[in-house]
Amino acid sequence: MSHHEHLADLYLRLSLDREGKTAIERQEADCRAWCERNGLEVRTVHIDRGRSGYKSVDRAGFDAAISALTTSTVGTLVVWKVDRLSRRGMGQVGQVLDQIEKVGGRIVFVQDGLDTTQQQSLLVLALLSEVARSESANIGLRVASAKAHLRNLGRWIGGQPPYGLAVAEDGKLDHDPRTAPIAREIADRALSGEPLVRIARDLNAREIPATRGGKWGVGSLSVLLKSPAFAGLLPETVKRDGKYTGKVVPWRDPETGETVEIGRGIITPAEQLQITRALEARTVAEPTGRARGVRAQTSHLLTGFLRCGSCGRRMSAAGQSYVCQGRRLGHPCPAHVTAMIAAVDRAVVDSFISRLAATEPGDPLLDAVAERWVARHDPDVIRERATITTALEDANASLVDLEDARYLRGEFVGPEAVKRWERLHERLTARVAGLRRNLADFPLPEADISPLLDPVQAREAWDVATVADRRDLLGLALNAVTVAPANGRRGVRFDPAARLRFTWADEPAPASLDA
Repeated sequence: MSHHEHLADLYLRLSLDREGKTAIERQEADCRAWCERNGLEVRTVHIDRGRSGYKSVDRAGFDAAISALTTSTVGTLVVWKVDRLSRRGMGQVGQVLDQIEKVGGRIVFVQDGLDTTQQQSLLVLALLSEVARSESANIGLRVASAKAHLRNLGRWIGGQPPYGLAVAEDGKLDHDPRTAPIAREIADRALSGEPLVRIARDLNAREIPATRGGKWGVGSLSVLLKSPAFAGLLPETVKRDGKYTGKVVPWRDPETGETVEIGRGIITPAEQLQITRALEARTVAEPTGRARGVRAQTSHLLTGFLRCGSCGRRMSAAGQSYVCQGRRLGHPCPAHVTAMIAAVDRAVVDSFISRLAATEPGDPLLDAVAERWVARHDPDVIRERATITTALEDANASLVDLEDARYLRGEFVGPEAVKRWERLHERLTARVAGLRRNLADFPLPEADISPLLDPVQAREAWDVATVADRRDLLGLALNAVTVAPANGRRGVRFDPAARLRFTWADEPAPASLDA
């Protein structure tokens, strides 16, 4: 038996967990029972919870499960039913079967009694996968039809209503007695021209929770005030290329082109238009031709890299300085951390170039930089290597534990116990050797980062690069830069050694609060 044939991974998926139907726990129990009956050891469980098997969405569990098979990390993938693996028909299932056939792997579907190594199972599998695709398409049609019916009636079609509103018995929106007064206060203050950051700070200071119980910020206030439902209109999320975007607009009747009322709003559509125009007026183009706000921030070198040394939130550009984003958006911050853009950029670039130039062969940073470079150019290889590497680390740990169990803890005493230990040791040793061979089959592509290690070449490349290219270069070696408060020393020259703390690519990135 090869090093992987006795191992199996489980793949579990649940798009919606309602009334316990096809619950994850039931799937896992049935799959584990099958493995036990068939003498297979479960290596790991891959789960996609709340992920559709029909829509084109990312499924990390699915990708990892298939990767384990195609890299021969395991010999068998056990799935509860065909429709748990995919609802996109034989097109996707056929691709998966082609991949695993090349490495001699197999997929078993417990409830359907199918094994992809059996020819008769393949015909049934093709039929069931197409049935699952058809069922999903029909469900989609029924859901779309139900939503269209509710829209025509002017009823709320689901989800949490905007702050200040609640769903009434007739399916329309009405004022929530508890939160509507605060919602109207927010609207009145926005109509008067008060900055959203000031409103957010005041609400947080009064300990008034936001929609989902968190803190208020400029973003959450802006979304609320621009929400069609906040003005009593039925909303619709805009789709692009068949996928939902984050943009929400008033839904319009396809026949008349008119908006549809959804009940009582906190503000009128006319008031919402006034607020929207006022907010947009604050993001008009600057004399440079760039728009202020998020788009302008992306033109700065260190946006996304900097962290506030006081509260841990991100820092962004405002005028000539980088400032704490949390403070700007109304969140509490013990210190108002700021630093001049020119001084910080210059210090970070100098440190970036000198740090790479100082690396020696074997430096973990070099490995991290090379791995990130490869990940950008050949991500499939990185994913396959990561699957095998994780399995190899687990196998090595099991081997060490097995040896400790015999020689340190004395758990294998007597001839029969020693024989059992030898069988286990032989199996684990073969598995480690096999995984090492698998890893050798997925070598890292060559990453020529030598120009980055020469300070002269690095500086020349930097000088001719665009801001976007410079940010990409920084991202190869740098996770974050934490800016410490100035401690009240206004007017003192910026001291990088005292104010900046670098987290390089071979170190864990610092935790950041979402501002």
